[in-house]
Amino acid sequence: MNGAKTPLWKQLLKVFLKLGVAALLIAWVIGGDARSMFESVRRMDPVWVVLCFCAQFVQVTLTGVRWKFLIAKELNVSWYEAMRLAFIGLFANIFIPAGAVGGDVLKAAMLASKVEKGRRIEATVSILIDRIVGIGGLFLLALFAFCLMFRRIGELPVAAKSIVYLFTLLSAGGIGVIAVLFFQDYIFRWKFAAKLLELADRWMKGIPGSIIRSVSAYRARWKTLVLTTLFSALILHPLLFGALYFPLYGAMRELPPADVTLTASAYGSLASAIPVTPGGLGTRDAVVKTLLSAWGIPENSAVTAMVIYTAVLLLTNLLGGVAFLLPAEWRRKKE
Repeated sequence: MNGAKTPLWKQLLKVFLKLGVAALLIAWVIGGDARSMFESVRRMDPVWVVLCFCAQFVQVTLTGVRWKFLIAKELNVSWYEAMRLAFIGLFANIFIPAGAVGGDVLKAAMLASKVEKGRRIEATVSILIDRIVGIGGLFLLALFAFCLMFRRIGELPVAAKSIVYLFTLLSAGGIGVIAVLFFQDYIFRWKFAAKLLELADRWMKGIPGSIIRSVSAYRARWKTLVLTTLFSALILHPLLFGALYFPLYGAMRELPPADVTLTASAYGSLASAIPVTPGGLGTRDAVVKTLLSAWGIPENSAVTAMVIYTAVLLLTNLLGGVAFLLPAEWRRKKE
């Protein structure tokens, strides 16, 4: 029995529902005093907006660098091709109707078309590994933030406290799931599990087994996995903290508490990873506003910072679309 393709109207309905949820969440974040928020944006020194953009642009560029290091050398993917696909994926995450994984799907299809037929699964798995490494780094940062703010979490209202505990449990569980994923071949030594995999391979023409073998093969590159995970936790995700810190400073006109801002940024990024809205629009804003306000940041400043952050995020993703206009391969002019 062949799987039927989802009708276009259902895909569009799903997209519009997600956009509706995002719009409702952003409307809740802004609240009833939009005029005051826009006045804060107008009075802000533009340098903080520029720094917010720089932090986000550097972050997405370095995310492409991380993926290049995870692509097997045997696939012969150049730096130019990797960065071009990374920016195309960035654009697709929000502006193509496939949800939060739309960019990954498009990157996988375009990368698979560039490599040998027998290595297409391996190419696709590099994108999965990149996702795993990125979310693993975010889990580590969230757990660090939880430890950093542990004594102050008890001060939070019930809603904010629930968010912190929920995403902390998710982070701890996620680290465990990632560990199991890389050692799953041991699980399939169990006869019942091996039989299930065999049936899945027959049904899906060997794809599940190929993915499992490819993921397990990355254990041989454990140093790269560890380094890219730490790179994500110590550099990539903290850059998003900077992207929030700059407009928050511009709105408050005094230094925001770094520990509070880091924690709100980490948990907001976790919320954005849940595919409820395109690119995490709205979910990130709601969580960040809730935590910042609960820890004493003026609500108007928190809202202003998040509106600027989200506007810059959309601009950065939109600029990723420029990569569509670039040639698929870099051709050097012959002298």
